[in-house]
Order: sequence, then structure tokens, then C-alpha cells
Amino acid sequence: MVGGLWHWIERHSTGLSLLVPFLAIVGGLFGNWLGAKVQAAGGLAQASAAREAARITAEAARLAALRDERRLAIAEFIRAARALFRLSWNLYHDDQEEEAKRAYEAVSYAHAEVHLCAPASIVLLESDMLQAVEVFWYLARSRGSAARGLRLLTVPAADGGTPGLIAYQAVMAARSAPHDDLSARDDLQPQALRELRRCGLLDEGQVMAIYRDIPYGHLVAGQQGRGDAYAAALRVFVDAAREALGANREGKAERIRESAAAGSAIGHG
Repeated sequence: MVGGLWHWIERHSTGLSLLVPFLAIVGGLFGNWLGAKVQAAGGLAQASAAREAARITAEAARLAALRDERRLAIAEFIRAARALFRLSWNLYHDDQEEEAKRAYEAVSYAHAEVHLCAPASIVLLESDMLQAVEVFWYLARSRGSAARGLRLLTVPAADGGTPGLIAYQAVMAARSAPHDDLSARDDLQPQALRELRRCGLLDEGQVMAIYRDIPYGHLVAGQQGRGDAYAAALRVFVDAAREALGANREGKAERIRESAAAGSAIGHG
């Protein structure tokens, strides 16, 4: 068979000599086409990898920006809530109603910011904390004026006397009367009103604020209970926020701005 093939080649050598260049050209063109196809496929794969890398980078940047936004929003809410709590406490001693109103507006705005960027679990705890500080603020607004007026009754006069002492004692007696003893309340409350007006230390607005506050009883228990509720809600919220932001992960500690000061407020509030 090999010999026959060789004789065939010898007989057709002229034609084959003409075919070889053609085959070389065709082979070259096919090689170029195949190389271009391989190169194109490699370019597409490279472009696809580049697009995927860009997508991953963009997503990582978005998540990092969202993380920073959450951290700042949470920190601002904690700061605003602490400011409102402090000013609410001050309402029992000083007339800072306007400052407290502005602080409440700041808390409301910070509350909305957290709702827009924080996960649902954080939003739920943040709402609990907002409610706790609002309740404390409402108590201070409703009873702060009476508390400030009562403090005036205990301030000694220039001669060392206490002209408001009798009025103060009358108010305390009316507050301490049992709620079911209507006879005692009917006697003690009008007497307290007379003494408040007689002492000469209060204007009519202060007198009526104290008089209307008498049925609510002593203030300390309400302050303490609502202050403790706020402190507990703050503690839970800060702990959850630290966990959500990764601040509790070993070797990757992050600080929530104002969180340390917020913890301090728990001890003092």
C-alpha cells in the first residue's frame, strides 16, 4: 500500500506542488482565525471577570457606606436621646422648656434617620428606647413646673427663716392623703391652696401648677421608675447596635460614637 501511494504521488507531483501553497495559505488563515477566536474568548472572559470584580467592588463600597451611615445615625440617636433625658431631668429644677422641645425635635429626626438605614431588629429596639425617653420627657413636662415651684418654698429667706415652709408642709400633707379618703382630700387640698397663695413666694401660675399636681402623689417614685426604664432600654439598644456593627468581634473592635458616654448616663440617670 505504501508503495502504491508513493507511485501515485510521483505521478501527480506537479499537481501536488501547486496544491501545497494553497494548503499552506488555507492553513495559515485557519490558524489566524482560530487564534483570533481563542484571543476573543480570552478577552471576553477577561472582560467578564473585570465586570464581576467591578460589581463586587461597588457592592463592597455600598455596604461600607451603608455601615458608616448606620453607625453615624445610631450614634446621633444615642446622643440626642441622652440630651433629651438630661434636659428633661433639668426641668424639675430649671425652666428649660424651649431647650427640651428642641432636644425632642432632634430625637425625632434622629429616630427617622435610624429607621431609614438600620436593620429591623435595631429599629425595634430603638423604638423601645425612644418610647422610654419620651415617657420621661412627658413626665417632666407635666410635673416639672410644680416641682420647681415647690423648690421655691424650701429656699431660706435672707433672715434665715423659711416663709414657704407652712405651704410646703400643707402640700406634702395633701399629697400623702389616701386616695380613698375623700374627706381628708377635700380638707387638705383647699388648705394647701390657701397656704400656697398666702406665702407670697409664688405667682398664680405656679400656685395652680402645684395645686393641680397634688393628686399625682410624690414625684420621686415616678422619676425613678421612668429613669430606670430609659436606662434599661438604652443599655439593650447599645448592646444590640454594637453587635450589629461588629464592635464586639475580637480583633475588629469599632466604637460607636457617644456609646461610652451613653453607658455613663445609665449610671447617672
